[in-house]
Amino acid sequence: MRTQHPNLWHPIRFAIMLIVLAWTIYGVCYEPPTDIFGVIWVAMLVTALVPSPLFLKSTSVAILVIASIGDLFTPYAHLGNSLPAQLYAYGMLAYSTNAIIAATLLTYYVVNILLIDPPPGPNTNPVAMVSMYAMVLLLGRALSWSEKTTQKSFEAAQNKNRLQELESRARIADAIHDAVTGDLSAAAFVAQRHIGGNSSGPGVAADSANATTTTATTTADAEDWRQINEYILSALTNVHRVIDELNMDATTLPGDADGEALANLLRATLDDGDRRLRKLGFNITSIRHCAGGKPSASQAIAELANNLLREIYANIARHAAPGSKVDLSVMLRPNAIEITQINPMKEDMAGADERDDELPGGHGLASFKKQLESYQGTLTTSAQDGSWTLFAYIPVTVIDDSPGLLEQVQV
Repeated sequence: MRTQHPNLWHPIRFAIMLIVLAWTIYGVCYEPPTDIFGVIWVAMLVTALVPSPLFLKSTSVAILVIASIGDLFTPYAHLGNSLPAQLYAYGMLAYSTNAIIAATLLTYYVVNILLIDPPPGPNTNPVAMVSMYAMVLLLGRALSWSEKTTQKSFEAAQNKNRLQELESRARIADAIHDAVTGDLSAAAFVAQRHIGGNSSGPGVAADSANATTTTATTTADAEDWRQINEYILSALTNVHRVIDELNMDATTLPGDADGEALANLLRATLDDGDRRLRKLGFNITSIRHCAGGKPSASQAIAELANNLLREIYANIARHAAPGSKVDLSVMLRPNAIEITQINPMKEDMAGADERDDELPGGHGLASFKKQLESYQGTLTTSAQDGSWTLFAYIPVTVIDDSPGLLEQVQV
């Protein structure tokens, strides 16, 4: 459970909960309840407070409901012992939801304290109370924003490191291929020519004894060359196996026809985009990897992934620094497609702190973000230190019995 849901074990949440719990218990000890309903009400409040770090939204709503209906059952609820728990619930809801919910909570509290609740006493300052709740809500939103920013930076660094590793492995694979496979192929060709007996000398012995000796020698040489050829072919197979392992995160499983069509479709888009960017002077490095098998995608997913790639190439031409190095990776998995883009931005954009709802490229990426979310996918971007990073995760749905993707999607 801890591995699958690391946020549930956030130590800061437990620390805040323990502080609020101690505050609440101190208030109860300072002025204990005088009736059984007050005891039950306090027990309900504590029961909802203890598991709150694990279930932020549901327990926070429960705390607010318990605090609100307490006045209906016991006068002890008027003493303010629920105030720490209410502030905690407001802050956790602001942290775990969004700015709209936080604004709604503040509006509800203002309306409640000014119009619904009885007039405040002489020692109560409504402005101070509203300010206190507003500060708690702002703190919750600030913590949420900080956590998301840190997570984005961490994911961007991970994606960049992974892309650099893939590029390094691709360069090693190319170097091995250029340095070894050519010479081994030539050696295999020479060995096969000798096996066929095409390398015999021009002179032929006249007597039968010399002819018999020559025949025996030729047969032995042919056997030796056959073994040499087998060794060379085995070495070639092993070299290609090493190259395949370097080019893939895992052993590639054979894909079906539609999976192969999707891979070819994205490869064609990458080749076409690379060719266009190189004409514009960009140093583009695009990699397509297959980890665990090619995905068999539906027409909608294939079109979405292909159109997103085209949008990425268009944004690179518009927003990347002229002549800069651009890294683009497409990772094919059995159940998903992952796209990573890293490139320097133009100087007039390098200082911008882009937000998810204000992605460069007009409405293009913002529209793709909404489409991906409708398929339970994600599209995250980061613009830091003059470098633009994009990561897209596209879940792949099972295809139906429709025509092949190559006939459905225009490259």
